[in-house]
Amino acid sequence: MVPIIFIILTVGFSSYHTSKEILQQELNEPQHQMLKINMNYIDEYLIESDQIAVKLALDNNVYRFLMDQSQNSYENIKEVYDKLATITKNSSFIQSIYIYNVNSDSFVAIPQGFSSSSSTFNDAEWTSVIDEFNADTARIVKYRNLPEGAKYKGSNISLFRKISLQGETMGIVAINLNQSELFSKLRSSNEPPSNSMQYILDQNNKILHTTKNHTFDIETVSYVNEEISKGNLNDITYNDKILLANQMESEFTGWKYVSVVSQESILAKSKTVRDVVFIVSLIALVIGGIAIFFINSVELKPIRRMKELFSVDDDPLYRRDLLHLEDIIDDLVSDHAQLSQLIKKVKYEAKSKFLYDIYIGRLTNRTEQKDKWQAYFKEWQEDNIQLLVVSIDNYPAWKDSVAGNYRSVVKSGMANILTEVLSSHFAVEAVDIGNDKMIIIIQHLEGKVDVLNHLKIALTHIQNILGFSVSVGLNQTGVPFQELKSAMNEAEEALQYRLFDGYGNIYTKVDQSQEDKETNIEKIDRLVKSITLENPMQSIDDVSTLSQLFHESNISPELAFYFIEQVRKVIFTENKDISHATFRTAEEIRTMNLADVANLFKERISERIENIQKLNDSKRYVMCRKMIQYMNVHLGEPIGIPEIAESVGVSVSLASQWFKEEMDDTIYGYFTKLRMERAQELLIKTNKKIADIALEVGYQHENSFIRKFREYKEMTPGKYRKLNAE
Repeated sequence: MVPIIFIILTVGFSSYHTSKEILQQELNEPQHQMLKINMNYIDEYLIESDQIAVKLALDNNVYRFLMDQSQNSYENIKEVYDKLATITKNSSFIQSIYIYNVNSDSFVAIPQGFSSSSSTFNDAEWTSVIDEFNADTARIVKYRNLPEGAKYKGSNISLFRKISLQGETMGIVAINLNQSELFSKLRSSNEPPSNSMQYILDQNNKILHTTKNHTFDIETVSYVNEEISKGNLNDITYNDKILLANQMESEFTGWKYVSVVSQESILAKSKTVRDVVFIVSLIALVIGGIAIFFINSVELKPIRRMKELFSVDDDPLYRRDLLHLEDIIDDLVSDHAQLSQLIKKVKYEAKSKFLYDIYIGRLTNRTEQKDKWQAYFKEWQEDNIQLLVVSIDNYPAWKDSVAGNYRSVVKSGMANILTEVLSSHFAVEAVDIGNDKMIIIIQHLEGKVDVLNHLKIALTHIQNILGFSVSVGLNQTGVPFQELKSAMNEAEEALQYRLFDGYGNIYTKVDQSQEDKETNIEKIDRLVKSITLENPMQSIDDVSTLSQLFHESNISPELAFYFIEQVRKVIFTENKDISHATFRTAEEIRTMNLADVANLFKERISERIENIQKLNDSKRYVMCRKMIQYMNVHLGEPIGIPEIAESVGVSVSLASQWFKEEMDDTIYGYFTKLRMERAQELLIKTNKKIADIALEVGYQHENSFIRKFREYKEMTPGKYRKLNAE
């Protein structure tokens, strides 16, 4: 009896520790991924801010501000201020920008404006950051305390970049960031409180930001920081809490991103099972000991003693004890069922992880592969395994048509259909490896059944029930489990023929004949290199020609994808007009056929053409508004079209063309109209002489003004004044 009790205790505690280890591994991965996503999100903001600082450091107006010894150029300061205002207005994460002239101790800032000295600038204590720059450091991101009583409260997170000319530091660009926007991805609701938190430490281990929706106090956070600095991330115990931590450091800022999760709620069931097993084991040991004592104390009357033991009708107290024991046994059975479900789920996830590790090349040790195969697939044979790589066709279009929270559900439905059809004659195990792909391993249960017919039925069901098509890459022959990686590679290579043959098919690897025409390959290479965004109209024709050459040339899909990737980099990576929603990765392109790839490239190039046209139209309109502003300022001066065109830095012919297209009037006609409208106002509201009004609106001779006014209003200025005075 004692060995049995010992076995029960061993199983209970080993189950607890095993499930704890597996749950920690599964919990650690999403926390690590979430930290990486948040860090990349914040780094993107900071990198974009740094790029803005670099552009400002190279700006001509900023250069003149730093080099102008007099510091009295109003136009220069205004240009710098307008540029800072434009940048701040167009950015959600930049709160303010300062440019500091080290030599003259002066500032141009948004929104404060120009300050001739740090003593008059309400936020100048940060200028000591210049001592932190060195030959290897041109950029600093740090937390700083704002001066008390400052009229304008800036941001505590600032990015500083020094401006050097010929090795000498001439100035500093300070970009103050909007902390609420910068850390928005770490923002969480106030209810309900969470048993996890994330926070950010700067280079000096000072907390920059922490999520508010958590149950941890400051002492807990301090203790976690101390443990992490020692390299301890798992099983951090503090105030009866078991914590799991994750840490990641940004290469751009040196900030440390930390995630802390309490494990009590996760391990509660495992602890309950462990405790119940322990209690029941003790109860069983006590009851067994009592039973053995009674049985052995009366060796000659075993039947009567057993009858007395179970005759409890006259002993209600003992009856209650038996009922209590029955309740405990019921709880034990219920908890055992839950633990069985948990073990079943963990085993499925362990199988999936085993196959996924082989797929990504993480598991290469043959001994480890064999041990895990025997542990997870002991009911399978070790050879004659076939492997399928299932991929959703045109994954970008599918992703756009299916909401993010339903994609996993739809893919589960796809896996269920494939498993149900194949399981009639095969042992089946399906693993979702993310995005468009799924790996399925199968093994014949009995006899030889053609898997192709079953796959065709499954693909038809997926098309009819779920409304989208999938393609399948299949390795040709059964392999031992040690060759699963090579089978995966073979199936993926076969799947690449979807590029030429289209969607909804089953592909097996074929021997690639050596019939590639070198002339066509050279022609394709030259054509790919000619596709640029500098000449988008020609690039659309080149994409059509490239698609035709792919069909005509007997080249492998891998070589075709190599050329397609060169084009994709030009269209998606080098094209700043492409939005995040329309961006396509190389992996997504590999799920499309040749016609859809060509159409996708043409659409994005067409968007580039439209954006260029909009940009040109916007530029012309801005130029025209500047010319009108110049006219209003110089209304009383004897200027002409050459001076107006020169004010925006273009030729007379180009200025006249743009003005006519945008304003539907000539420059001269529009200028004359402004002068006449001003003259009308002066005639009605003032008693000035006609000759004085003529000079004020730019006419040196009174007769010229009267003649032009008569053409414009069909009456003389004097008559116009008289009619409006009445």
